[in-house]
Amino acid sequence: MRNVRLLILLLAVVCGFATPTLARPVKATTEVVLTRDGDGDWLLEYRFARAAPAWFFVRSANALDGKPWRPQSWRVETPGVRLERIGHHDVLTGDGTPLKTVRIRVRPYSDPVQADYQPVLAFSDGGVGVYTDHHLAAPLSTIAAARDLPADLNGVAFDQVPTQFTLRDPGKTLLFNGRRHRGSVRLMLDQHQSYVYSGPARALATPAFVGIIDPGLPVWARDELNRFTPRLFDYYTARLGRPAGTRPTLLASWGGTTLPGVSLGGSVLDGMVVMNLEGAAMVDPQPALLAQTRWFIGHEGAHFWMGQTVRTARRSAAWMTEGAADVMAVRALAHFYPDYDARGRLQKSIDDCIAINGSKPLSGAFERGAHRANYACGAVLMMAAEGAARKRDPRADLFTWLRTLIDPNRKAGVVTPDHWLTVFAASGGAGAEQVRSFLDRGIPDPAAFIAELLEANGVAVRRDGARVILT
Repeated sequence: MRNVRLLILLLAVVCGFATPTLARPVKATTEVVLTRDGDGDWLLEYRFARAAPAWFFVRSANALDGKPWRPQSWRVETPGVRLERIGHHDVLTGDGTPLKTVRIRVRPYSDPVQADYQPVLAFSDGGVGVYTDHHLAAPLSTIAAARDLPADLNGVAFDQVPTQFTLRDPGKTLLFNGRRHRGSVRLMLDQHQSYVYSGPARALATPAFVGIIDPGLPVWARDELNRFTPRLFDYYTARLGRPAGTRPTLLASWGGTTLPGVSLGGSVLDGMVVMNLEGAAMVDPQPALLAQTRWFIGHEGAHFWMGQTVRTARRSAAWMTEGAADVMAVRALAHFYPDYDARGRLQKSIDDCIAINGSKPLSGAFERGAHRANYACGAVLMMAAEGAARKRDPRADLFTWLRTLIDPNRKAGVVTPDHWLTVFAASGGAGAEQVRSFLDRGIPDPAAFIAELLEANGVAVRRDGARVILT
C-alpha cells in the first residue's frame, strides 16, 4: 500500500496533475420541504438523514390552552406514522418501522404559543410568515427515550442532525434574511432562526430597511408604519453605521377586529422585528396606541445594533442592550416628533430603577426575575454615558457615545461591562468605580447613587425624598 501511494506521488510530480485528497465524510442532512398547494393548505415533507424509530421536535411549546399546537395544525398522511405528544415534546413515530420519509398536510397555525415564537403569522391578503425552526426534528434511538427529554434542552446532549429547510410558494414573493426571493427559499435550520414571508404584498424597502406591512391594517396604522419605520432605520443607520448581518426586516401582521380592545405583540429575532396588531379599538386613530407602536419599533429596532451587531456574552449584562435600546428609542422619537415626552419616559426609568432594583446588584436582576430592572437601570446608566459625551461636545447624544462602544467591538461582536466601563471612563465619565459597585455588589442608597452619578455627568436632577427628578 505504501508503494502504491509513493507511485501516485511520483506520477503527480512527473505528469503535473494534482495529488488526490481524501474527502472528509459529510454528515447526512435531513431535508424538509414546505410547499403551498392550491386550497390554502401546505404540504410538509420530511426526508430524514437516516432511519430512526422516532423523531422529536426540538421546539414543542404548547398552545395557550395548554394543548400541543401541532396536532391542531398538522395531519400526517404517511401510512403507519403518528404525530403524538410524548413527555414534553411532539414526536413522529411509526408502527415499529424506522421512519425515513414522512408527508404531512398542514393547516397554518397562527395563534400564539407559550414562551415561543408564533408558528405562522397570518396576513389579511393570504400572505404568511412561517417560523422556520418549528420544523427542526432530531432522532431518537427508541420511542421511550422521548419521555426522558426535558422541556428545556439547553445543555442537554441529543443528536442534532443538520437540516435543510425549503419553502416553496410558486409565483409568490418571499422575504428572508433581508432579501426578496421569487418562488422559493432555502436555508439551514438552527442557523437562521427567523420567519420567511410568502405572499402577494409588495415589500417596503430602503437601503437600510425592508418590511411587509399588512395591507389589511386600518389605514391610519398602515400609513404610520409606512412613514415611520423606514425613517427610523435610516436614522439609526446614519448615526451608528450599518448593522451587522442583513438589512433589518419588519413583518407587521393584522389580526382583525374580533378582540374588543387593542392588542400589540411582537418580538425581535436575528435581523427581524415581528409585530402582531389586532382589536376593534384600532379602527380609529388613537394617540396613545400610536406612541406605543412607535416605541415598540424604536426599542426593538435598536437591538439590531445593541444586541446583534454587538451582543452581551452573559444575561447578567442585559442592562447594556436593554438600557441602550430604551434611550435610543427615546432619542429617535424626540428627533422625529418634537412633542414626544422624552423627559417623562426617562423619569419613569429612574423611578423604576430605584423601586425595582433597590440596593441589590444589577448584575443579578435576571436571576431574580426582575427583568424590568435591566431596562430601567440600564437606561439610567446610558443617560450618564450620554451626559459624559455632552460635557465634551454639547451636540453629542447617546448615539455619539454608543458608536465609541460599538465600532471597536464590531469584529468580535461582543461587549462586556468591562468594555462599557472602560469606554465610559475614557469619554470623561465620572463615577466608574461606583457604577461597578452598583453592578456587582449593590448600593445601600440607590437614589443617592443615581443622583450623584447623573449630576456628576452633567444631567440636571434634584432630590425629592426617595425620588430623583429630572429637571
